[in-house]
Amino acid sequence: MSRKHNIHLVAWYFCKPRPGVKTSQKGWMDNPDNVQWDEKVEIVRRLGTKDQTAHVILDLNNHTVIRNTFKSEGAFDEIFEYFFTNYSDYITRIMAQLDPTYLTGVVERLQKEIDQEGPHEEVTTQ
Repeated sequence: MSRKHNIHLVAWYFCKPRPGVKTSQKGWMDNPDNVQWDEKVEIVRRLGTKDQTAHVILDLNNHTVIRNTFKSEGAFDEIFEYFFTNYSDYITRIMAQLDPTYLTGVVERLQKEIDQEGPHEEVTTQ
């Protein structure tokens, strides 16, 4: 008998020096302009040992936040929408199979937000 494994979105964040920053100078990391953050996102069928070090873990099956080191409390919808907005190609394929009703609701909420913002001014250059 096969056992069902939940699908998780797992994200890590890494701080590194911006190009051109002289890391040999004392206190270079004290200036936020000297660092940049990289984000690594994976969608996995089961959580492995390495996944336990992730900064964000979402259970996509049950719509729950397993870990979020950035806030003491974070609503699943809010965090999911961030990842959906930035990684929609990957997440759409998974969620369309896993929970199409939830995915449709997220898309409708985001569309309403876009519609409420109204038209943006176009910037033209010559």
